[in-house]
Amino acid sequence: MNNEIQIFLNKLSEEFFLFAPQQDGQIINIKEVRDIGDIDWSGRMPANSWKSLFLPAREKLFDISGGRLTKPKTGWPQLAAIGVNVVDLKALTLLELVFSRDVYYQERRRHGLIVGYSASWPNDYKKYKIFSYNFEEDILEHLVFDIFIARLAGGRIKIYSGSEKGQRILEEGGIIDYEHIEFAGPISENGPDKKMLLLKKKMESSRGKKIWDELDKICITCGKCSINCPTCFCFDLEDRIDPASPERTRKWSSCFYNDFSLVAGGARELDTVGKKIFFWYYHKFVRIPFEYMMPGCVGCGRCSKVCPVGIKIEEVLKKI
Repeated sequence: MNNEIQIFLNKLSEEFFLFAPQQDGQIINIKEVRDIGDIDWSGRMPANSWKSLFLPAREKLFDISGGRLTKPKTGWPQLAAIGVNVVDLKALTLLELVFSRDVYYQERRRHGLIVGYSASWPNDYKKYKIFSYNFEEDILEHLVFDIFIARLAGGRIKIYSGSEKGQRILEEGGIIDYEHIEFAGPISENGPDKKMLLLKKKMESSRGKKIWDELDKICITCGKCSINCPTCFCFDLEDRIDPASPERTRKWSSCFYNDFSLVAGGARELDTVGKKIFFWYYHKFVRIPFEYMMPGCVGCGRCSKVCPVGIKIEEVLKKI
């Protein structure tokens, strides 16, 4: 990365804890940055996702003191996500919609900064083989970000801002040559993506099909796919009933876990493997597109990479 960006990031680290893709053995992982020189600018997909920065795996929501709810005293750290690729920006854009009224998520976003990055703009998204929508037109104006760094042909760098906060931080960091992009919402002017709508239609009519019986015999319901997915957002609320220090905690959950659909009396709606995996696909390709007009899958491939029995989401969708 060029010297101007290095200086900017060093300046940024005075205000924020930086997190970025870094080489971690044979893979790329998103980790806290200890040295700016350790940031990986190759554009390769990190093994883990960014969602934990804004939706922690475990988060205390409130304490109870004197019969009243009180905010946790932990505070909100200033976090900067550096080098978020266009696929993961799409995932964060969905989370922004899902948690638009969630005070905890929004508080973290107000204290956070999203810096997108393209290693070969605007064509690098093609290498991710996105199967549910296209990025051909007006890419950036439909993604949530504060700053975007684009590497163009010949190695030239172009910088965009996507928020007033991004503009302020760029200028405070000495960068004045940038273009501002106004967020126009997640849906293109041409309307919802046609591939997404086709998948929704096919998925709606797939109940009872042979594919779910096949997956019922293969899937071991470990939940790795949903935990590693950048758009899975299901959670449990856990109350600690302690007279001295009662509290409520939110923690990640998964529709593959046995207690996910457990109700009073011990009944479970998702009582077979086939029902669980169908529920997961139906949520991503029917319910989320219906509610948000966005795909619940961004095509990052993380679920396929971590599946211990080799289930590939691309192959399942082809069969559907």
